[in-house]
Amino acid sequence: MLLGATALSLYLANSGYATDFIGFWEHFHLGPKSLGLFLNAHEWVNEGLMAIFFFNVGLEIKREFAFGSLSDVKAALLPCFGALGGMIAPMGIYLACNMVNGGVTAGWAIPMATDIAFAMGVYNFFKNRMPPAVAAFLLTLATVDDLGAIAVIAVCFAKGIVPAYLAASAGICGALFVACKKKVTSMLVYGGLGVALWYALLKGGINADIAGVIAALAVPAAAPAPPGSHAHGMEEGMEPTLLDDLIHNLHPISSMLIMPLFALANCAVPVDAAALGGVTGTPVGLGIMAGLLIGKPLGIFALCYGAVKAGICEFPKGMNGKHLLTVGMLAGIGFTMSLFLIEQALVGMPAAATSAKLAILCSSGIAAVVGGVAMTRFPVYFCEIICDEDEGCRPDLIVRARVQGGERLRRGRVHAQVPDRGRGADDRLRVRKFVGAGWNVASDEVF
Repeated sequence: MLLGATALSLYLANSGYATDFIGFWEHFHLGPKSLGLFLNAHEWVNEGLMAIFFFNVGLEIKREFAFGSLSDVKAALLPCFGALGGMIAPMGIYLACNMVNGGVTAGWAIPMATDIAFAMGVYNFFKNRMPPAVAAFLLTLATVDDLGAIAVIAVCFAKGIVPAYLAASAGICGALFVACKKKVTSMLVYGGLGVALWYALLKGGINADIAGVIAALAVPAAAPAPPGSHAHGMEEGMEPTLLDDLIHNLHPISSMLIMPLFALANCAVPVDAAALGGVTGTPVGLGIMAGLLIGKPLGIFALCYGAVKAGICEFPKGMNGKHLLTVGMLAGIGFTMSLFLIEQALVGMPAAATSAKLAILCSSGIAAVVGGVAMTRFPVYFCEIICDEDEGCRPDLIVRARVQGGERLRRGRVHAQVPDRGRGADDRLRVRKFVGAGWNVASDEVF
């Protein structure tokens, strides 16, 4: 949906409908004037709907801290080093490219961000060629990266500060803190306080989308999901929590509605020879391209490798330097958060914003392709098949699996781990085949 919306926005912005399409986002206003909320469609998407997106991001971050990859400080330390390197190096490269005549240093934060959804999406296409620990590493790195971007948006892009509204925001944050400590589970409370905080931040000169993150972090982590929830626990065997339920309900809205609308509103870039030339022909475009494609992987690799060599951290099981470089390239997929940072950093600079947006699209696409190709160069680490008793799964394997459920069945250099989960409603058995690193094998050669 997000890719389709991006392509549609680019098409409409470069078609006979360009004037009407671009004009709609800038000139169609709605909202109560008395409250100072008579915003155009573009502002409602970026300041309004994106607050819901950030609420969903905040819920996922809190869940990771409470139950996931960030709950173990020692395990999270290495990807935290990687995230730090992946923010500092791209910003440094961008600034180096823009310390010239015609450079725009205001865009220093644009190449620091990683798009979690896109990066994990590309990773999942080829995950059978990577150690399982790499997924948690990439997710943790991208999550910490998002936290860094959110902090930069809140601190560095405030404008026209109004102290009275900031004081009101502090009071609302205090109320959210009390609600969390009292383990209040009513979403009417968090929704009402979140909307009030959004308004106070908007009028106070702080990016209002941060209200979504703050409200999300106030939701009690251990509160159980409401009765009748269709959410699942984060890990197998865990009872679903309120966080799981909210993420389950909000994720489709975020991914199927908000993000496509964000792409439609922010990717409407007229593309001509001059605009394309600006991707690598201007300091802004060059800084973003170099920051994401060079700075991201090198920064992540340098700080992680240095931390491992210094004995501060160690690689997760099965992971090595080549996997780290590949993850670094996937982290170069900026897209959503980088586009959002453009809207904050390059206000009133339409030419620079156009070059920056095209550079984000190009560099994110290149990072996805290079990262994907790099993953295909690794041998199959594990693959998964579904065996159906009625469609040719070998009877002797099924019989032995039932007798030795949960034990390891040896076939020379191949190990088949058969979870003892019983029979499913469709009479299928799930078999996971682990193949040792360095031995590439087609799935039909395993048994």
